[in-house]
Amino acid sequence: MSARIRDLRVFKMDLALREPFRISFKTYTCARNCFVVLETDEGVYGYGEGSPDKPITGDTQDEALLFIATAAKKLRGKPLDIEVIHRLLSELERELGFGSQSGKAAIDMACYDALGKLEGKPVYKLLGAEKPEKAPTTLTIGIKSIEETVETARRYAKEYERYGLRRIKLKLSGDPDEDLERVIRVSEVFAGELTLDANQSYRDPEKAIAILEKVYESIGERLILVEQPTPKEDLEALKKVSERSPIPVFADESAATLEDVVKVAEAKAASGINIKLQKVGGIYYAVKAAEKAREAGLKLMVGCNEETHVAISAAINFAVATPGMVCVDLDSDILLFDLSITREDPLETFIEGARLPRDSPGLGVELSDWFKALLDGKIKLEEVTRSG
Repeated sequence: MSARIRDLRVFKMDLALREPFRISFKTYTCARNCFVVLETDEGVYGYGEGSPDKPITGDTQDEALLFIATAAKKLRGKPLDIEVIHRLLSELERELGFGSQSGKAAIDMACYDALGKLEGKPVYKLLGAEKPEKAPTTLTIGIKSIEETVETARRYAKEYERYGLRRIKLKLSGDPDEDLERVIRVSEVFAGELTLDANQSYRDPEKAIAILEKVYESIGERLILVEQPTPKEDLEALKKVSERSPIPVFADESAATLEDVVKVAEAKAASGINIKLQKVGGIYYAVKAAEKAREAGLKLMVGCNEETHVAISAAINFAVATPGMVCVDLDSDILLFDLSITREDPLETFIEGARLPRDSPGLGVELSDWFKALLDGKIKLEEVTRSG
């Protein structure tokens, strides 16, 4: 008889970022996330994390918290079966009249974590992989002044050389001249490969094509891919850029849900897709999205939001178990926070330029003592902040 869910609790988790992080349409100063603790009737705990972001995941923190809290009532006493859990969550979406992709992702991660612990296997083995497949990870530089960008790239190259860093991701602003200078200047101080992410900042596909041709002329095959140059709803514009760009174009915001991935594939609108657990609804749907993408001949990458090491560990396990992965962008736990909510150091999983999972059961993480005490109500957040 399979284990059952005894309890599922959700916590609001706001964590200040080390420094402001800017992309083309937003500046982040805080990660406004949700943390899930699932307990089975056998006393095994599973952890999950949601990182909602309305323009990307379609939900807010309040919506995610409400969805998870309501789902908890529906899931208590139910078997710890991924298919059953997601069927119940789909029913709940219909009953409520709204859903939460990041809320589903948080519950999904906690279920996989608990299942892995019950079976004594890391999640990537639950997904059918005997050994993890390596795909290089990028470290991201948000939109800064040109000089600050160059200095950050120089610092990354030095600080993360011993971890085998080979790729940096640059956010683009939508200003062609500025973006061209940004990319060229970074290529002069960082000898590795580059990926670009426009976050929909080029509304005119012709401008996007022109800038991508210029940067390719300057740097060439060191440019691995560019994400979402055009508005997410305009698949025709995305397709136009993808067909003419010398750099492979990956859909990100256009490929949020499983249904979106199918639309991108059918429209032949991109060379690849960026799968994020937060926007697709967890590992369960990420596996399905990857299958659909591969069937259509699309390449794959895995990205993240403002996530701690818990959610990133889930994404790492998914990424290394998934064929066709050419790149990952799993760096928020390394770059964004001064505090770690896990006992493990995130950098332990940054090996030879890739993010690799631990061989521990489940997601391979345990919570820091201070964070456990916080969840148990033994200490207040202000005390953690002062001592941290």
